[in-house]
Amino acid sequence: MIDIPLERITYADIDRFTQEKWPEGKTVDYKRDAYGGKDDDKKELLKDVSSFANTHGGDIIIGVDEDKGVPTGIPGFTVPDIDKEKLRLEGIIRQGLEPRVEFALHHVSTPSSTSVLVIRVKESLLAPHRVVFQGKPGEFWARSSAGKYSMDTDELRRAFTLTDSVYAQIRAFRQSRVEMVAAGETPMPLMPGGKVILHLIPVSSFRSRQMFDVAAMPQLGTEFPPMAASGRDHRLNLDGHVAYGGGRNGGACRSYTQFFRNGSVEAVLADVVREDKQGGKLLLAGYYERTLTQEDQFFKRLLASLRGVGVQPPVWCFLTIAGVKGARIPTDDDFPDENRAIDRDTLMLPECVIDDLEVDSSVILRPMFDLVWNASGFTRSFNFDANAKWVGR
Repeated sequence: MIDIPLERITYADIDRFTQEKWPEGKTVDYKRDAYGGKDDDKKELLKDVSSFANTHGGDIIIGVDEDKGVPTGIPGFTVPDIDKEKLRLEGIIRQGLEPRVEFALHHVSTPSSTSVLVIRVKESLLAPHRVVFQGKPGEFWARSSAGKYSMDTDELRRAFTLTDSVYAQIRAFRQSRVEMVAAGETPMPLMPGGKVILHLIPVSSFRSRQMFDVAAMPQLGTEFPPMAASGRDHRLNLDGHVAYGGGRNGGACRSYTQFFRNGSVEAVLADVVREDKQGGKLLLAGYYERTLTQEDQFFKRLLASLRGVGVQPPVWCFLTIAGVKGARIPTDDDFPDENRAIDRDTLMLPECVIDDLEVDSSVILRPMFDLVWNASGFTRSFNFDANAKWVGR
């Protein structure tokens, strides 16, 4: 898949692909001509789209000439009304695949006033998808570096079991890591007390078993920094690469960010529970909410860094707040109230699936923040107004 947001792809980008001779492969397919209106043309479109959805996702670029998979020119194509053409293709795709796939279309004009159309197909969370043309079930298609191919029985069996297996593995990975953090089995020793644990887990980490050569990625020390740390250090470790900082209390760290070799990220911030004057415990929700979404924009930086190293969505996001039993969230009119004490030690918040790595951080995190405040007896996070705008406290 082209590493550019779909709506930002320009003619200059496509011309660069041609000049640099970017070949077709698992995630890119060039088409000289638009898909026609004949049955065979419609079936070809459905085969192409489903093959990407059933594999790693990708882009179909219509209007680019190629020779043996290498782009040679951008003649574009001509239709009377490009908007009607987009609607026509959308209708074929929506009606011809089961279950439906996630995709989007983007139009680019050429200097010669012809059109190039990019169809971006997301790697599916519901694979495998099959072609269903005129109500008749057809084949299942996948994609390799040589192009699309019809899946055989063994591949279908694996595909049907893979989706549930991937989800189970992702959730098990999160559960295991949270338990390790709670038990103090962390890559760097952490300050005691409550902790914020953020996990970003690409589906490809478990679906396609992607692996990164972390020893050849010197940028990891700056691209995946520790949370809320004024000073930092970093090093390789068995799991991949860890950046850490904010140490005090005999060398214990305030935070670390672990980049795993499969592209998953674990960011932990300690010392988020403090004592109040009455000896009770306070969860510093405003502190970590501000760090993640506002001043440091830590969450946004992590998503940009994942994109920078080549990770493609979807990415599963998990937020966990650990070591908080008996703590309460302070407010401006705060007073001791045992009825607002959190009743469990670990808040395992539900996952959110990120389909766009340029998404607004608050869109993803604010509903999770609200659940933490619910645990302390409030209707929502008071650091955001009713329109989800940050107001702070």
